[in-house]
Amino acid sequence: MAVMRIALVSPYSVGPMRGNISTVKRIARSLGEAGAEVMVLPVDAMTFDEMKGRLSAFSPHVIHGFHALYCGDTARRLALFLSIPFVMTLTGSDINDTAMREHPATLSTLLAAAGIVCFDSSIAATVGRRFPVCAGRVSIIPQGVSPLPLTGNHDFGLPPNRMVLLLPAALRPVKNVEFAVHALSGFSAGSNPAMLVIAGGEIDPLYTSGIRSLIAGNPSVAWLGEVAYTRMGDLYSCADVVLNCSRYEGMSNSLMEAMALGRPVLAADIPGNTLLVRHNETGLLYRDESEFMEMAVRLQEGRALRERLGTNAARFVRENFPPRREAESYMTLYQSLLQDTPLA
Repeated sequence: MAVMRIALVSPYSVGPMRGNISTVKRIARSLGEAGAEVMVLPVDAMTFDEMKGRLSAFSPHVIHGFHALYCGDTARRLALFLSIPFVMTLTGSDINDTAMREHPATLSTLLAAAGIVCFDSSIAATVGRRFPVCAGRVSIIPQGVSPLPLTGNHDFGLPPNRMVLLLPAALRPVKNVEFAVHALSGFSAGSNPAMLVIAGGEIDPLYTSGIRSLIAGNPSVAWLGEVAYTRMGDLYSCADVVLNCSRYEGMSNSLMEAMALGRPVLAADIPGNTLLVRHNETGLLYRDESEFMEMAVRLQEGRALRERLGTNAARFVRENFPPRREAESYMTLYQSLLQDTPLA
């Protein structure tokens, strides 16, 4: 039986951990487990000619890119070179950031793609409104998640007598790190004082400089910098609550990873987050600083609430977002694009 060969075009492979890196690695692994042969081509580490050389030998059936602006032109040109279809997964900023969404390269990518993948119906609706000619080629395939491994060998130097609110976010404006710092500025008093822990590498130097200045001398805020992905499971487990304060999200890998490990989450009430966080069921949502503080106090004072939300969260993502289902959905999409092309 012929094996389907898929080439994944990834926007990043090195530097601080980002959601796109986690997504591509997970999908490559899951597609392999589903029986496909997979080659990953990172645009930040390979030239276009190097990709062409690799693909000439690999002979893929489909090109699959992630992020319409960062990978779209490369995926489109590779597909044209090989005379095969390409799929584009919209990962978040390419559709939520106005400048990226309206960039000519994004439009040309979506017009040329044989298939367009969105993580949820709200993103698909945005595509339909902004790019109506593309609506008929849109599929909704939610991300999958598995619990990260735990070693129990790391405590990250966090004090045992403080409630840890963890914000896993590489430092760039969309992650809105300053919101959490400001909101929690007067939150450390009481019998169960809170500590904000930021975990993520530097992406935007100017933004990072501003965050450094903001937290300098603040004993209630710690920035751990980049934490190795292999240690993130342990870090989530050290947290009492995991935060997401983003201005927009596609579908947050960090939220999913925290929820899969049974951690209670407090997240901004934005479309990408509401796919995962059902208020007062699988986590808590906030719309502004006053609601954030109200929810944070509830979590600080309510251990039973934290345990209930964490248990519900783990069950919810386990039942609704298994990686196997994600891979099977992609395989079905690929097969639909190749239905008149026998695999060789």
